[in-house]
Amino acid sequence: MQVLQEGMAKLGLQLEGSQELQFANYIREVYLFNDTYRLVGAEGREFIVKHLLDSLSAVSYFRELLASSPSHVRMCDVGSGAGLPGIPLAIMLRDMPMSLIERSGRRAGFLRNALALCNLDGRLEVIERDLSEVDARFGVVTFRAFHPLTDSIRPVGAILAEGGSVCAYKGRTDSIEEELAAVETLVAEGKGGSVLGWRHTIVPLEVPFLEASRNLCVLQKIAR
Repeated sequence: MQVLQEGMAKLGLQLEGSQELQFANYIREVYLFNDTYRLVGAEGREFIVKHLLDSLSAVSYFRELLASSPSHVRMCDVGSGAGLPGIPLAIMLRDMPMSLIERSGRRAGFLRNALALCNLDGRLEVIERDLSEVDARFGVVTFRAFHPLTDSIRPVGAILAEGGSVCAYKGRTDSIEEELAAVETLVAEGKGGSVLGWRHTIVPLEVPFLEASRNLCVLQKIAR
């Protein structure tokens, strides 16, 4: 927990009330079931830095985004897997209802158990479906370690509410620009779904103790 606390301090985040226990329970649950469900490819300090602190590096941005969004906005984590970034974000965004979309039955079961142990099951739900089968709409859609934008933008766009934002955790800026150019090509060819295009912003992320470049790619629909 020391690495997590030090990293959160660098991010300007403070643990309040039951949040420290929630993180401790979540970390323990991931370690307990990681080998069985192949949740993440890291343990110990590496897990804290590459997964938890990476997820938490966008908390300040999400707080600003949600503050300017309608009060009834819903958020979802697509391809949630081990609950990343959804569960760490939910612990820090204490009033935000969220859905974790995960098609694997075993991982969905892990998520439900983790939510119960972290006392988040009253505010978060697990949607055990393939993304293409989800019929709900969300004002904020986020994901990390998911498919490239060329593969995900159409199904993700289908669950995005009007005026909503897609927030994708990504790596280097040049790689993001390549993905965005490919998305523009799809749209130009009429393969981008019911949109004329996507406005995008690249938000630099500083992940404590991580040298790799990290960014949040934020996209909004230009509707037909």
